[in-house]
Amino acid sequence: MKPRSLVVALSTLALAPAAAPSEAVARESKSGKVEIILDGLPETVNFNDGDSFRILDGPRKGQKARLVGYNTLEAYGPVHFWGDGNGWDFYRVNEKDLDLVREGGWECESQGDVDGYGRILVLCEGLRRRLIAEGLAHVYAYGDEEPDPALIEIQLKAQNERRGMWRYGIPRAIVTSVHSIDEKDDDDPLAEDRKESYNRLADTRTGKTFVVKHSKVFKPCDAFCHSGSCMLYVPFDKRFGDERPECLRGKGGERNKMDGPRHLHEPLEED
Repeated sequence: MKPRSLVVALSTLALAPAAAPSEAVARESKSGKVEIILDGLPETVNFNDGDSFRILDGPRKGQKARLVGYNTLEAYGPVHFWGDGNGWDFYRVNEKDLDLVREGGWECESQGDVDGYGRILVLCEGLRRRLIAEGLAHVYAYGDEEPDPALIEIQLKAQNERRGMWRYGIPRAIVTSVHSIDEKDDDDPLAEDRKESYNRLADTRTGKTFVVKHSKVFKPCDAFCHSGSCMLYVPFDKRFGDERPECLRGKGGERNKMDGPRHLHEPLEED
């Protein structure tokens, strides 16, 4: 049996009802600056979400980093939903993980490599354990990477206790990125002629990621659903500023409470 995917336009979705940091670190957090220890040296960084940051000063000023071993939900809008949770429910989960990472003081080590976006890969062991234990992040092993068994155990406990994101249900996998076949790529002049694109998911039991290949054109705010979870498609250049699509707008969840059809509460399977 293989999980079956479902792509739906926003118009077809059901609408749903509506260790403490020091005083000095807390002040820095409010200003967007966070102090961490990176490779044994203090660094001032800015976390734009719970799994990535940018170094603000020193020799590596401007360098972006991706934290390894886990993934947090997207910070640019209410784009995730599954189970009994709507888009704004999961957006609030993201707000909580940002509060936690901005406590600062985390000890981290660069891994001597970069990801596909040119970000240095960084391990912050204490941070990732804390986020996963609170249900504010999920285990994420990219490509051939093997998930840390200790993190899987921590995640299982968080799931059993319905912490953070898991309070709304536990899908078979979480959709972590959606890509349209017509996306432009300045680094790849042949991108417009591609015959295949992909969406990525992370298994909620093993932490391993996998891709679902497709040749579909997604429009902003279309939803891709697979293995019991859904994610809205928003092109990278539309995620911020005045060109944000309607599904990212609204304050505090008064509107755009995206919720999946009831039959998506359990993974879909083909006969």
